[in-house]
Amino acid sequence: MQDGAKNEVLRRLKSVEGHVRGVAKMVESEDVTYADIIQQTNAIFSAIRRVNTVLLKDFVEERLAEEGASEEMAKDLTKAIDRVVK
Repeated sequence: MQDGAKNEVLRRLKSVEGHVRGVAKMVESEDVTYADIIQQTNAIFSAIRRVNTVLLKDFVEERLAEEGASEEMAKDLTKAIDRVVK
């Protein structure tokens, strides 16, 4: 894994970890609505999807570099990934 991707994945995972702790506190609270909790768990799902996107892009870039693909091909594939995962 490239250093930039590794750092971004770790940063995002730490953010998710904090978010999960926050949701756990919401569940323990008496005055939080189901809708509020669901909104926050959906945010966690989105954050995990972004982690997966970073990982997928890094994997594609790494494999293309190993195979000697052009930089243009790498850009096209990462653009396609962005379109699919959003």
